[in-house]
Amino acid sequence: MDTISRMIRFLFKYLFVAIPSFIALLFAILSIGCSQDPFSSDRPPVEPNRTDRPDVNAVASISRNHIASTTANPSVTADWPALFGSDRTSTSEHRFPHLWSADGPKLAWEVVAGTGYGSPVTASNRVVFNYRSGDTEVVQCHHVTDGELIWQHRYPTTAVCDFKYSNGPYSTPVIDADHHRVFNIGGEGQFSCLNFDTGKVNWVRNLHTEYGVQADIFPVGASPLLDQETQRPGGQLIFNLGAIDRDAGIISLDPATGETIWEASDQGPSYGTPFVATIHSQRFAFVLTDQGLVSLNPDSGDMDWFVEFRRKGDLVRNATSPLVIGNKVLVVSSGLGAICLEVQPDRSYTQLWRQRRTLDSQYNTLILADQHVYSFTSSRQGGAEFRCIEVEKGEMKWTYPSVLKRGMGLASPDAILLLGERGHLASLALNPDAPQVLSFTEKPLMSEPCYCSPAIYGDYLILKDEQRVAAFCLAE
Repeated sequence: MDTISRMIRFLFKYLFVAIPSFIALLFAILSIGCSQDPFSSDRPPVEPNRTDRPDVNAVASISRNHIASTTANPSVTADWPALFGSDRTSTSEHRFPHLWSADGPKLAWEVVAGTGYGSPVTASNRVVFNYRSGDTEVVQCHHVTDGELIWQHRYPTTAVCDFKYSNGPYSTPVIDADHHRVFNIGGEGQFSCLNFDTGKVNWVRNLHTEYGVQADIFPVGASPLLDQETQRPGGQLIFNLGAIDRDAGIISLDPATGETIWEASDQGPSYGTPFVATIHSQRFAFVLTDQGLVSLNPDSGDMDWFVEFRRKGDLVRNATSPLVIGNKVLVVSSGLGAICLEVQPDRSYTQLWRQRRTLDSQYNTLILADQHVYSFTSSRQGGAEFRCIEVEKGEMKWTYPSVLKRGMGLASPDAILLLGERGHLASLALNPDAPQVLSFTEKPLMSEPCYCSPAIYGDYLILKDEQRVAAFCLAE
């Protein structure tokens, strides 16, 4: 009897210990097998709430490189005439300084501004930005170095956002310095051309009224592309209008007169910006609409193909602009991840890779440098992260969680400058092997939420939130 009792106790003890352990092991194996995010175990369980300290070795290295490069190649004036810069890759060849104290770079000037997520743009020692004050939208121009007001253009608006976000404007102006023009799109689709020197109206079209475009849940957020490489004299403006019923989802306008050149697509608008590139000695325009990616000939408006890329749901919108890397096109969207297509000589495409969780930016900058893309993920448990992705295979090189949360940024040949949505300013070494912090402000420089992209002009950094526009001198 004692033997039987011992056997029963042993059996119960074995079952009590082994079976739960086996179940836990099986669950862990299944979890690893189902996970699409190889860095999920590195994500902090809670969102970081403290700023990071600079990497001493990285700071010393970039200091030597910066001195050598600026001595060998004297600094040249660098402007930022459109959203994400002149080539739409959020990079600049100008080596502006990336090191500052915990208090941040020196404030050069600041002015009061209103709501909206349109970003500042710069050219010819001037900065242009838009905002909303009451029932009026404003386009404003200042000197970059001293902040002196040059001109201001105002027009009425009734645009309304159905959610907690502001009522706009969301679109970013474009500067055409060669022809002394500024192009601006209001929250209700008012497309205007202003004189860059005086702010006077050259022409204006109320596109939503003309084309019968119904107001969306957010004010108009797409920004136009100034395409000056077309054979047509004077270039063209390409814009994702979204006039579905008129087969004018994408349109081209004459920059000089505002007249329509061509219309294409029956798809609605996104909140991104077109990208025009030459691939295989042929010109392409890539536009992310509300349904997915459209490829067309920018000189005629003839469509090549369409790839569906949208998350199902009434409240979901595509908002991250496509990026071209050589003969590849990268498209990113929150909830969908990223898809990379390779354009073929016959204007068709093949899909290189698709990753759901590697990079799922919601609206954030895609920064291109040396066949790597740097960007923020959307918010999730533990907060958003800044990541480095190798383009060829879509492999994640590193991930960097921080108090920045999500953010916008731009890069020089040495480093990446980031403005977090809480208003902190940081810089990281441009290193695809590891995230290395160079500078990080202890306190926010701007007011939360910061959804506007930064702009540069030489060594001046221009930041904008929904209360003010501020210029900082990075060289002091």
